[in-house]
Amino acid sequence: MTFNTTSLPLNRALRAKRLLVREPLRPLGDAKRHILVTPQIDAILDGHVHYGLFPATETERLVGVFAAGQLVTVSRQFNKKRPDLEPIVGPQEVWALCARRPKPGWRLLGRWYDKDVFVALRAWDKTELFGKYPAAGQEIVDDWTELFGGQPAHSGQNVGDYLGGVFRDVDESS
Repeated sequence: MTFNTTSLPLNRALRAKRLLVREPLRPLGDAKRHILVTPQIDAILDGHVHYGLFPATETERLVGVFAAGQLVTVSRQFNKKRPDLEPIVGPQEVWALCARRPKPGWRLLGRWYDKDVFVALRAWDKTELFGKYPAAGQEIVDDWTELFGGQPAHSGQNVGDYLGGVFRDVDESS
């Protein structure tokens, strides 16, 4: 799986290894979407940190499904519908990729660089994140600014502005 970019700030971050392309341990097909992670998140997902919790089958499944462009559930609202992807509180375009197992789960917080390109900047144990969403969101914005300067996060009006491939917006009535 190859990730190509023409963006200078993103290219710099990848070349300096401040961001890494997270490839699924078991790819489910050719990459349609991309998750870029910090070296710290990469180490967590590989089991070098929090040994015993990672690598977690459910988290790797979610990364593989996301990357392959397969079905992910998405909400544009912070709610109780348990989607795979959701924004966190605030207007800052900070989103969470929600690995819900092992319980209580983990959240990879980040922002969209472009359609189908999610940049995960911090990993949080769900129990440690409770009540800290606004502060965590600001950390993501600060990390983003440090990496990309004035480059704004990608934004959109609907889920299709963020994701290609197969997705289900859990906010739409079924």
